[in-house]
Formats: sequence, structure tokens, C-alpha cells
Amino acid sequence: MINEISIQNFKCFQTDTKFKFSKINLLTGINGRGKSSLLQAILLLSQSARKNENLTKLMINGEHLELGNYYDIKNSDTLKSEKIKFNLKLDSPLISDVLIQFEGNPDKPLIAELVSADLISKGVSIEVNPKLKKTDDLILTLASILKKVHFVSADRLGPVKYVDKLDIPDFLNVGPRGEYAINILSDYLNLGNVLEPLCLGNDAKHILQQTQEWLNYILEGGKIKIEGQEQSSSVLTMLLNNRNNSHAYKPANVGFGYSYILPLIVTGLVAKPGEIIIIENPEAHLHPRAQSRISEFFSKVASCGIQVFIESHSEHILNGLRIGALNSNISLNFSELSIQYFSENFKSEMLNMDEKGKIANWPHGFFDQQELDLSTIFKLSR
Repeated sequence: MINEISIQNFKCFQTDTKFKFSKINLLTGINGRGKSSLLQAILLLSQSARKNENLTKLMINGEHLELGNYYDIKNSDTLKSEKIKFNLKLDSPLISDVLIQFEGNPDKPLIAELVSADLISKGVSIEVNPKLKKTDDLILTLASILKKVHFVSADRLGPVKYVDKLDIPDFLNVGPRGEYAINILSDYLNLGNVLEPLCLGNDAKHILQQTQEWLNYILEGGKIKIEGQEQSSSVLTMLLNNRNNSHAYKPANVGFGYSYILPLIVTGLVAKPGEIIIIENPEAHLHPRAQSRISEFFSKVASCGIQVFIESHSEHILNGLRIGALNSNISLNFSELSIQYFSENFKSEMLNMDEKGKIANWPHGFFDQQELDLSTIFKLSR
């Protein structure tokens, strides 16, 4: 788990900016004030660790993100000589603190190169010099932690007629757009059971059955049928049913909500303790009750020892997470929910929730638009 990250000279974070995290983390607030940049810092390190285990290069374009070149990600108000810095504090028995610095190379603008890495292991500080071209065991350990990040972006596939049969990644994940989700469901017999606290109902505990159970719970109706599993077929077709009958429908005829929520559910069910999940806008195409229930789902996921990050602009997601942190049936303490509010001045404020679910330092203008609109309606109707 990442307990804390400090970011400097990366995108909008010019000065050293610190963020503290917990088991489940909500990033919310004003548009364009740093939420995505914070998550991108973690995702850049993750895709870099997957590409090169010695972390000698920061891969600006990869499986998670396509951000351009070094000068697109370096803060534009700093000197060219200033380096991008990430300082992470980890909940790991092997590494507790990491400071890594990257600089640009004019000849290779699509990457940034590692300048130095300082790590603290069991109270001992170790400096890794990348110029020695020697891979340190601690760097490999760090990469193994950063690799295990599940990311589902706001730009998900939506309803599709079919998908190509694909080799499921060695690190089991649905992909940033949910592109592997149907292939994973198709291979359910080889993937074992999901974690016990995430199982609903009394039927099978494999990934396909439990995806249906959660789809049904969140959207009140959901059956999945996958065709094309025979060896002669090169594509898979998923059919859905949101009613209590025997028919199966193409996803486009069921509604965007089903297709948009599917990779989120599969991600939560395939993730393992010690891994990290990053989700953008889980509320997309979901009605308020479904938003509350997907929040309950991710609260349960976090209670299994999986760190969850959610970027959202929905008060229903916020309130759903508050309920999840107070629910005695979920092994999650109210203090294990972190709410980061990003304001106009690119500052992040930690909102403190107490054991009764109350947020004492509720910011002005935070999810109060409904009251403002109702007030305006009242004035205009007089």
C-alpha cells in the first residue's frame, strides 16, 4: 500500500506537494486542479515498472497512459535543470521510503531517465546509482510493488458487438478501457474463486458467477452469456439480460450502464490483497442507487487489503463510501477512508470524517449545487 506520495516538478505540482492515503481514497473537487495528475504520477511509475524492472526509465507513453513527451509532463514554470521527483512512503516490510528523480534527455524526449534512487529498507538508507548499470534487488522489489496496479479509465469501451480473443495479461487485469474483461469472464474456469468477503449468494464463487451477482445487486438485474468459446472462433460475443426471463440481448440494447460498470466489477473481483486499484468516474451512466451500491462494492474490496483510489465528481459516490466505512458488515474503519478535496488554487485538503460519518471541515461549495438550484427554482417560481 502507498501511505504517502510527494510530487515535485510534475505537471501542475511545481513545489513539493504531499498526499496521504489510506485503504480507500476518494479524489474529488474542482475540475482541472490536479486529481488526474496525482493518479497519473502513480500510473506512470506503474507502467514504467512493468516495462523496465530496474526503473531506469520513466515511460511517458505505455499501457496506462499516453502523455506525450518529457516537456508535456514537466512543470512548465521550473528551470530546465530541475528534475521530476517522486517520494513514496510504502506499507512494505522491505521498503518504507523511496525518493526517485528523473530528468529529460533531448535525444529521447519520449522518456525520462532515472538520475538517482534513494531507498530506506529496515531503517537503513541505500542510494542506487543508475550510471553503474547495476540492478539493485531493492529496485526490483519496488518495481514488483508498483507493477500491481489495476487501472480502469473514464474512457471505457461501452457496448460492443464482439471482442477479439486475447491472451490474458500475466498480471491479471481488465486493461484501462476494460478490453480484457470479456476474455477474463470467458476463462472463468481457470481463474479460481474470488475472495470470500466479496462473494454474494449461495451459487458458485468463480469470477463469472460473482460478476453476475454483483451486476444484479448494483443494477437490479444482470445475467451474462458468452458465445464463441469454441476453439474455431476468433471472437467472443457477450449477451446480457437485465430482466427475469430467458432472453439474451446485445449490450447495445441493454443500456450503457451495464457495459460501463462491468470492467469495474471484474477488476474488484480479480484484484488480490496488496494490489492497487485506480478507477476514474465510476458513476458514469449509473443512476444514484447504483452509484451508492458500486461504492459499497469497492468498500468491500478495500476491506480485503486492496488499496482503492477513486476519482469522482458524484456526491452519491462520496456518500456511498461514507456508508461503507461505517457499515458494521464491512471490515473497514471510518478512519480508513481518505477524502481529498481539490480546490481552485490547486491545493488538496484532507476532509476528516468522524465515527458518525460527519465531515467537520466541509469546504464551501462542495456538493451544495442541489441546494443552490432548489433555491433558484423557489425564487423563480414565486
